[in-house]
Amino acid sequence: MKLINWTPRPVSLFDDMDKMVKTIFHNSQYSPMISEDWVPAVDIKEDDTSFVLSADIPGLKKSDIDLFVENNILKISGNRDYNNENDNSEYHYQERIHGSFHRSFKLPISVVEENISATFRNGILTVVLPKNEEAQPKQRTIKIK
Repeated sequence: MKLINWTPRPVSLFDDMDKMVKTIFHNSQYSPMISEDWVPAVDIKEDDTSFVLSADIPGLKKSDIDLFVENNILKISGNRDYNNENDNSEYHYQERIHGSFHRSFKLPISVVEENISATFRNGILTVVLPKNEEAQPKQRTIKIK
């Protein structure tokens, strides 16, 4: 069973036009490539007993991250503050994105919500979503006569 459905977005002529406009207005080789949205990268893998979601969320503490399940949807959110310790300094180049983020994942009915667990270590959030007994593969030895 899939944890999420992925629908590829068709390539659009407007994508190339957006890149062209950004190139024209940000033509300095030192200009920052800053995006308006911050979305942590997520991997989801599955084995016989559970799904495991891993999210890269560097620069945050465990207390900066909110993780909850609501209406069969796993929601991850948080905020990475802009840290400018010296107000007299000026950035020449900046790629690290700051601000809030939100991710949501619809859970399959095979996940036991009460047993979901999570750990956060070295900037990686790992969420284990255990499957119920019926969804796990069953094996039985058959005696050969």
